[in-house]
Amino acid sequence: MFKIDFGKYDYTLIAAICICIIFGSFMVFSSSVIMADVRWASPYKFFIKQMLWVNVGLAAMFVTGFLIDYKFYKKYAKWIYLIALISVIAVLFVGSSRLGAKRWFGVGSFTIQPSELTKIAVVIAISDFISRKRELVKEWEGLVAPGIIILLILFPIAIEPDLGTPILIAGVCFAMLFCAGIKMQAVFVAGTATVLLIAEEIIRKPYRLIRFKDYVASFINIDASSYQVKQSLNALGSGGFFGKGLGKSEMKLMYLPEAHTDFIFPVIGEELGFIGAGAIVAFFLYLFFKGVKMSKSMPDIFSQYLCLGITFLIVFQAVINLSVATGIFPAKGLPLPFISFGGTSLIVTMAVAGILINLSQYEKKIK
Repeated sequence: MFKIDFGKYDYTLIAAICICIIFGSFMVFSSSVIMADVRWASPYKFFIKQMLWVNVGLAAMFVTGFLIDYKFYKKYAKWIYLIALISVIAVLFVGSSRLGAKRWFGVGSFTIQPSELTKIAVVIAISDFISRKRELVKEWEGLVAPGIIILLILFPIAIEPDLGTPILIAGVCFAMLFCAGIKMQAVFVAGTATVLLIAEEIIRKPYRLIRFKDYVASFINIDASSYQVKQSLNALGSGGFFGKGLGKSEMKLMYLPEAHTDFIFPVIGEELGFIGAGAIVAFFLYLFFKGVKMSKSMPDIFSQYLCLGITFLIVFQAVINLSVATGIFPAKGLPLPFISFGGTSLIVTMAVAGILINLSQYEKKIK
């Protein structure tokens, strides 16, 4: 009879992730209830959807955490990458458009965003490459294959258009290659090329250029910040140390756009103050140090870099989201992992966290 030995896995990691997901669900309800009631006459609209996604995500996290061993991803790394590549190309032709972007497949009343799947697909592909060509990574020739792997899949995502996801994926892959021993000269070349490509993408789209100009101007005059960032800073500043109380945010009263998605952190800061916002930061710091520590205990190179890549993927996305909300980075839409409202993004993040949970069994074995 099939039996799972739950004692092998790190229960503190599981508990921390589950608590964060539960907390996020409550904050989605708090941040969306007014807007959902005004626009759809249904205050529970987003909360009900979020609970649906959470349940699907829990099922995905259970499968990746307890039923699939990490060796599966190494065995099928090329196929996983190929499926992800085909999906982000296909969405450009048969996907549905929203706000001028073609990023989703429509499935009835639900949508699937394939670019979310590419995040873990690329991490798996790079982990597989490093495990097979570890010494080659330290040479210039060893950067050709990873460069092709990354650019080939990021190009169609950028066409959607989507700049945030390519920046995140490129940053995660760069960090993985850096940990694998990439030459410092290559760091400079890759960094320069990345900056130039980002600059070209910003200039190519007028709305991005406006956002960037507002961002630069904000260093001289905070009032020059974009509307969302100004409202976000107002929300965080008004929360004080203890916050105004759960459900008592004023910025969610249609003042702060996307309060339940990309800008949920300011609502947390307003309602729960420095304590609530600090708890979010503490969780992602815990996840970062936990993931890095776990990677040192992995049984082979592939699992080591898979562990690092997943850790970087979740934490880097959180850093970008928090940095945008606090005006450190220019405005860019990326959800806060485990907490923001979202369908594909939440499910994929939970599934990816499941892989991290699966890898935790090897850390416990070595202790």
